[in-house]
Amino acid sequence: MDIETSSAVKLFFPNPSLALVYFEAIANSLDAGATKIHVEISIDSFTASDTLTIRITDNGTGFNDESFARFRTLMKPKDGFHKGIGRLVFLNYFRQVAILSEWSGLQRQFIFKDNFDGKGDAEPTKEGTPRNQTTLTFSGFAKDKVKTYDDLKPHSLKEKIIFHFLPTLNSLRDRDIDFKIQISLRTQEGSAQKDFFSSETFITPSDLPELQVKDIQDDLIDIHASIRMHYHIKRSDVAANLLTAVSIDGRTIPISLLQTSSIPYGYSIVIIFSSTFFGASADSSRQKLILPDGLTEAALYAKLRQEIGELLTENIPEIHEKNERTKKNFEDQFPHLLGYFEGATVGIIDKEEALNTAQQRFFRVQKEILQCEYLNDETFQKSLEVASRTLTEYVLYREKIIAKMKAMTHENSEEEIHNLIAPRRNDFTQGKIADDVYQNNAWLLDDKFMSFRTILSESRMDKVINAIRLTDEISGEAGRPDITMIFSADPADSLPVDVVVVEIKKKTENEKENQYSINQLLDRADKLVQYCPNIQRVWYYSVMQVNTSFARSLRQQKWIPLFSSGRVFYQEFQTYRDDDTIVPTPMFVMSFDAIVADAASRNHTFLEILRSVMKRNHTPVSDSAKPDETLDAA
Repeated sequence: MDIETSSAVKLFFPNPSLALVYFEAIANSLDAGATKIHVEISIDSFTASDTLTIRITDNGTGFNDESFARFRTLMKPKDGFHKGIGRLVFLNYFRQVAILSEWSGLQRQFIFKDNFDGKGDAEPTKEGTPRNQTTLTFSGFAKDKVKTYDDLKPHSLKEKIIFHFLPTLNSLRDRDIDFKIQISLRTQEGSAQKDFFSSETFITPSDLPELQVKDIQDDLIDIHASIRMHYHIKRSDVAANLLTAVSIDGRTIPISLLQTSSIPYGYSIVIIFSSTFFGASADSSRQKLILPDGLTEAALYAKLRQEIGELLTENIPEIHEKNERTKKNFEDQFPHLLGYFEGATVGIIDKEEALNTAQQRFFRVQKEILQCEYLNDETFQKSLEVASRTLTEYVLYREKIIAKMKAMTHENSEEEIHNLIAPRRNDFTQGKIADDVYQNNAWLLDDKFMSFRTILSESRMDKVINAIRLTDEISGEAGRPDITMIFSADPADSLPVDVVVVEIKKKTENEKENQYSINQLLDRADKLVQYCPNIQRVWYYSVMQVNTSFARSLRQQKWIPLFSSGRVFYQEFQTYRDDDTIVPTPMFVMSFDAIVADAASRNHTFLEILRSVMKRNHTPVSDSAKPDETLDAA
């Protein structure tokens, strides 16, 4: 052989697999016109890889002078489709291949190994009936181990061989040429767990799937040549199985167009594309498609995915039904991403992948807007859209907070409720508005408190609580009243501030205790105003049990009932400083369910308006905003 074989193996087969040994040997047999092929695998046990031998016998025309001349000279193919190097993969896995070939009363016997000298004279066969038979015996396994049982199990190999040679085998069947490929395994030590034991199987015309055909014409891909899509879709009782490939020289090269998860359970699908413009477009190992100049993988795959999507939608109704439910779910749960989801999908939409891709597209547009030094009319309109989407995202977050509060029961502590409204032991400041807006949930009480930013840390809060503690009052779980305060600015500064005070009272039906709690509010407001002289207004919320009797009592005391899904009463009080200046002190008495229901009502209305606008005005994202890859929507 004219080239050093061990180096050539590494050059032409960078990612070999044991399956390639079978493929190349069977391809040679089929090229030689064989209709009977027997693959015999022998190994003592799966872990005893050094005992592995493979014998492949066929009834083809054999190593006559013409075929042997090509064999002993590397890279001398018989036509434009063959590579002339396939046999090199033999030496990647075995140290030698003993070859005995008989044809027309002649025979040739030689050993193919590293630095093969190309010698192997033809001799007359011994007495007997002339026959066509070639046997390749692979021995001296050159690897440390066999990687997978599937490279030895007959039934697994059967599936691989059928798919790899489906165009050729299908052509034989169409020409009424009977063929049989026998695959047998002999092992002394099997494994029931791995379904590994001595067995055999056959490949005959009846094992081939019946392929239907659809022609595809796209001038952007090739103005003259069309693509032919051969496909087989079958219902089964097992997990989905999907094979997609292109056909070159009667053999398939798998291409990844969509994931198996794109297919509903219980479907077996084979899709093979063929076209004259593919030509001999494969790498040396026939594992990768090499496209002709002027045709990009992105353009070709996009067209093929489109055709597969239409095919699956037509033949598998469940896909359309599931995708419609998923799209409706996206509209309901992620309206801020409408327009960023892939429009054309192939198979069942993979929710996580679709969401991640849409979110990344949204981030890219946000980044584009934020990096603009000047907003022209186009970018200004885009900035308004991005702002509305960001606002929608925030309102969706509020829905989650409301749901969490609604799920709270009497078993939840007052501290948990306070922390949901505004986490204690934190300093929130105006300087961190973008981050703190997702932690300050005072909007549960009123949306105007969204602008309130300062929540005192634990140490600062302790000082305030001690200053406003009432005589003989019952402290909360932490040894102090259950109070949360949120200031419009830092009360330690000299500027006037508003403060929201939320105080949760123990649930009780005792009207006297509830009335006493209300009187405490006024005393507490007085102490707070005296302690913080720059407070200009106190918004006081007392959350307590408000039954029918207590509600009548509040109305008798001139408390004004407010429109609410629960019970909310309001009254304007005035708190006096020592210098007789007045601090307005509007107070609210409300039931816990009123907080939840009213916040939900306000937020839901806001969300429905935004969702409607998103659905009405969203447009597909421009290509510049999309990632390079096309979403498979599996």
